[in-house]
Amino acid sequence: MGHDETLNTQESEFHDDVRPADSGTDRSIDDSAVSDSQTEAVAEMTPRDRAMDIFRSRKFNGESLRMGQVLRRVRETLGLEMVDVSRKSLLRQDFLMWIERMEIGQIPKGYLTPYLRAYCVELGLPDSEVIAQYTLECGAVSEVRHSAPVPKIGDIAPPKPKWPLMVATAAVMTLFAGVAIGVTQIVKPGPELAPAPAIVAVNGARHSLFDDANDAERPLPTNLQLELVAVRQGWLEIRGADGTIFRSRVMAAGENYFPRLDAGWTVSAKDGGAFQWRVGDVVIGPLGTDGGAVFSVSVDQKLAEAAEMAAPTVASNGAGKATR
Repeated sequence: MGHDETLNTQESEFHDDVRPADSGTDRSIDDSAVSDSQTEAVAEMTPRDRAMDIFRSRKFNGESLRMGQVLRRVRETLGLEMVDVSRKSLLRQDFLMWIERMEIGQIPKGYLTPYLRAYCVELGLPDSEVIAQYTLECGAVSEVRHSAPVPKIGDIAPPKPKWPLMVATAAVMTLFAGVAIGVTQIVKPGPELAPAPAIVAVNGARHSLFDDANDAERPLPTNLQLELVAVRQGWLEIRGADGTIFRSRVMAAGENYFPRLDAGWTVSAKDGGAFQWRVGDVVIGPLGTDGGAVFSVSVDQKLAEAAEMAAPTVASNGAGKATR
């Protein structure tokens, strides 16, 4: 081998040694830069951003999650303890644990939907999307379809027509009237006596007994702020005169609802003692007895009672404040 060939061989070996080292160094620098940028991006995200990223992707650390696991990871990412969520949502901790584990067999039948909705409120998640995916994954679609939006405590049948009873009553009265007329024709009437002056009882609330006859003609005071307030957690259903359901769910303590007045609305509750009728700061009374269910309580009937009880307060505060 000549001198020139030896130089060419050494130069080729030199270039072969240098190029791979330079190429590897460039890739190492690029990979490090990408890793640093990703780390910085994650560090800049707020807990809320990270929680929503988990919810949207349904993943945590590369692991795919079911909706119950998503709720748990979102709660932990937001730094919320189960006891905190339980206190704010008024849901028992064991119910929350069963929801996260998707053990819906432990949850009372028909309560899954309102419990999920209350949990989503505390986590700041869209409840409709969570409920749809959760029920699809745990196989409770049929339960939600039959019980949504909240469980019913029984079918409230429409009022039965009263005309058969009215016809029967009229027939009986006609029969008695005929018998009375026949008796007066047979028995000789005695001498007429001068009518004694009638004594009319008067109380402090009415001027005479004839005021009762005028009550039906008086318009209901629809300017009163009549409301239903939950003194503790309880289920409430409010229906219109045509059966339309305007509210049917579990209400937390302190929640209130203003029903429409002079519209034939009715109220039903699983625990009548869990709710109070109020007009402003004036407590009219409970919806029903403690622990006792109530059905189809008339809002307008309670409005007439509230008008009498709240009249002094409304007058002293100015009637203009008592508007809805």
